[in-house]
Amino acid sequence: MQKLFSEESANTLPHYLQLLLLRGKKADALRLLEKQIEDDGGLFHDENSFQENRRLGWLLRIDLLREWGRLSEALAWTCLECEINPTNVAAQALKEQLKRQLRLTSKNTIQKNETSRLQPSLKWDGVAGMRELKAIFERDIILPLHEPEIYELYKVSLPNGVLLYGPPGCGKTFIARKLSQLLGYNFKEIKPSDLASIYVHGTQEKIGQLFADAKAMAPCMLFLDEIEALVPNRSGGGIDFHYQAEVNEFLVHLNESQKNRILVVGATNLPDHIDPAVRRPGRLDKKIFVGPPDLEARAEALKLFLKDRPQDTIDIVSLAEKTECYTFAELELIVNEAAREALGLRKPISNNLILNVINKNKPGHTFDIIQKMR
Repeated sequence: MQKLFSEESANTLPHYLQLLLLRGKKADALRLLEKQIEDDGGLFHDENSFQENRRLGWLLRIDLLREWGRLSEALAWTCLECEINPTNVAAQALKEQLKRQLRLTSKNTIQKNETSRLQPSLKWDGVAGMRELKAIFERDIILPLHEPEIYELYKVSLPNGVLLYGPPGCGKTFIARKLSQLLGYNFKEIKPSDLASIYVHGTQEKIGQLFADAKAMAPCMLFLDEIEALVPNRSGGGIDFHYQAEVNEFLVHLNESQKNRILVVGATNLPDHIDPAVRRPGRLDKKIFVGPPDLEARAEALKLFLKDRPQDTIDIVSLAEKTECYTFAELELIVNEAAREALGLRKPISNNLILNVINKNKPGHTFDIIQKMR
């Protein structure tokens, strides 16, 4: 059995599927997804990894159909999924979303579900590629918060908090901002330095005020960057008493956040440095890895960084294939360095110039390092 989501690259969405999408081969991409979704798994049918692989493949098919404006087809596939797998709560919620988008639901029902704000194509403007990541956000966060009645009916808990983790420079803050827009939540960003105080219990008071402010802004996404500095692991050596009190204060408010319509999102490069009590179920219980941009995202980033610069014909896809594991910041550096060299030569930016810069500037994280972070 060939898995759709493998571990053969730094990103789990396969290279060949991304190439089909970049080249506009929509029918081939859908056929590939259909083949993977309909694979019965054989001996691996009951394995969690196989089931997760199938669910993500199904979500990707629906996402692509919506992106291409084929909403009726997306609804048909969703209804079929609901019939075949009635316990797929995400499919039940998505069916209601699509019915409203196609105006197949009565006005009374639409008014009754005012919490739903999902756009017809779920537009992640400015977040190219990263389709698996976006599918996970939709399934685990967006749909539950937009369709709470369905999740409560199936007794599936709503997300209380999210932990975004992964290497630096991969856009965790940008993605969090975009997620808040898709949810229709106000966005409040906090860094550990914003809560620092020279007074005893001063940080505790600031934490309390932070959650009070977020409650006043509800629905609100409270984004905590470098969260490991705010709630460090209390079992580690050298943690002062005041840190322990601050972690306890944070936990008290975190426990109440969901009912106050506050979604707490933490970002870190060091998830193991966060106190285990913060990461346990019921708190920051959704843990999502945000890795370097995948092939589609790298191609779009290179296009963006090259825009309006003098250039020869450049094979964007080929360059994107040669920059696996590079972050957005590293891709921008490559284009800037190539532009600087082209300026010195008084020539347009060429493929060879960019390739030379790539060879001189290796990514900060290797594939092995990224895999260990997962």
